[in-house]
Amino acid sequence: MKVLIKCIAPVACLMPGIAAAAENMRQAPRSVGNVGVSGLWVLANICFAGMRAQNSSSTGWRVVAFIFGFPGTLITYFVVKEGSERAYGIELPRKR
Repeated sequence: MKVLIKCIAPVACLMPGIAAAAENMRQAPRSVGNVGVSGLWVLANICFAGMRAQNSSSTGWRVVAFIFGFPGTLITYFVVKEGSERAYGIELPRKR
């Protein structure tokens, strides 16, 4: 019990300072975090479209890209034909 109190006490003492610092922050740094999430979403959609168009056999990566790119990847699932070598009107390099 004493170990738990010793671990929690410093965190509890710092909380008012962290809350005050968060109130004084400008809005710009908070919006920068959304850019990374949007970038991940776009890359997941591009990866899923490419894997679907090239008929990739790696189902694990397809599932990961589908989850991170949802709902855009759901649209890609219906629009891009499996193994067509074209995704959204762009000719992809052929697999050897």
